[in-house]
Amino acid sequence: MKTKSILTNLLTVIMLITFLLFVNGSIHAQQDPQTTETTHTPQIFIGLGLGLNEYGLGGCMEIPIVDRLSIYGNAGLGGWGWKLGAGISFYPSKTPYKSSFGIGYASASGLKDFETELPVEPNDQNKKVTLDLNRVGTINLVYSYNFHLGRKSKFVLSTGYAIPVTNNAYELKSTGVILSETAKQALVIIQPGGLILGFKFLFGVD
Repeated sequence: MKTKSILTNLLTVIMLITFLLFVNGSIHAQQDPQTTETTHTPQIFIGLGLGLNEYGLGGCMEIPIVDRLSIYGNAGLGGWGWKLGAGISFYPSKTPYKSSFGIGYASASGLKDFETELPVEPNDQNKKVTLDLNRVGTINLVYSYNFHLGRKSKFVLSTGYAIPVTNNAYELKSTGVILSETAKQALVIIQPGGLILGFKFLFGVD
């Protein structure tokens, strides 16, 4: 049950370190006019990333369609099975860099016959149980900052909130046991939904 907490802390540390490094690099670039490069908008961005409550570990794609708007798609593997997501991003700067605001939908496939240890009634004693983790969908509200790399690539840090839109996220298959309130709360924590944290590298392709 600690896996999600560990991943959250790891992502937070990585994102903070990376942010500081890129801010430092950006400051030096602004101080040296020779490092300024012409902004270029590729036809498509393709890359890899790691995200909590978004797409897990997997691939990402983004396609600029008009000034300020891009569509995106993600596919990956997370703690609730395979994940697929898609949405649209708005860029106030008129380029696919700097700040963006996105809204999208993500779906986690779930897992059949998932075995784990959970506290059960009457005394919160841990016992091995079998669950079916059902497909869960979320509406994702995301803010991202897109660091321009080279001529047409970027590094993206994201945060936001995933709103679950699915009831009955799991089913208990083990007979003769009753999950305790502690177990139910733990399952709510690990199922898709809640704080979004992530980062990805996207390479521009013409």
